This record gives sequence, C-alpha cells and structure tokens, in this order.
Amino acid sequence: MGNNHRNQKVTPLRPDQEVSLLKKKQRKYREVHRVRRNRIMAVILAACAILTFQLVMTKNNTRKVAEEVSQNQATLTKIKATNQTLKNKRDDMKDTDYVAKLIRYKYKYTKSGEKVYNVKEKSEDK
Repeated sequence: MGNNHRNQKVTPLRPDQEVSLLKKKQRKYREVHRVRRNRIMAVILAACAILTFQLVMTKNNTRKVAEEVSQNQATLTKIKATNQTLKNKRDDMKDTDYVAKLIRYKYKYTKSGEKVYNVKEKSEDK
C-alpha cells in the first residue's frame, strides 16, 4: 500500500509523453538558450572591442594633431618675428639717411673728397 501511495503523488505532466522525453527536451532547450546567450555575448564583446579600438585610435589621432598644432604655432611665431624684422628693414630702407649710413659702414663707401678715420674703442676688460 505504501508503494501504491507513492505512485499516486507522481503524475506525468503529459500522459502521452514519457518523462525521459521531457528531460531531453529540457536539455535541448537549455542548450539552445546557452548557445544563443554565448552568441549574444560574443557579439557584444566584439562591438565593445571595436568601439574601444576606435576610441584609442581617435585619441592617438587627436594627440598627433595637437602636437602638429603646437609645432605649427611655434613655426608661426618665428615666421611672424622674421616678418616683423623684414618689415622694419624695409621701412628703414625708405629713409635715405639710414641707407647712406648703411652703405658707408658695410661697403666702406665714401663721397668724393671725404676722409674716413677708424677709431678703435677701448675694451672694458682693463
């Protein structure tokens, strides 16, 4: 009677199928979901890897551009200084007195009848 009582408590979920078939279906269902979950995780990880790679490349490019900008700024500053010097020289060349002094000093040019005396300066070492 005890054995009979135990059988009454266990009833199959579907009378037309056996319990082993249900277990096989459950295993297959779990396997399908495990594979699906793994594929979804793989896609998500691949997307994260691609985005991380793009982020790193963008940061490297930004750093390179910033370095180029700083180098170009330094070059621009030098060119502006040179440009200002040349403008000053150009403006000085418009002054006839300056040009005359420059020609006399640089090329040792003298007017006819003019005498040039070289005066040595005292050195500050003594």
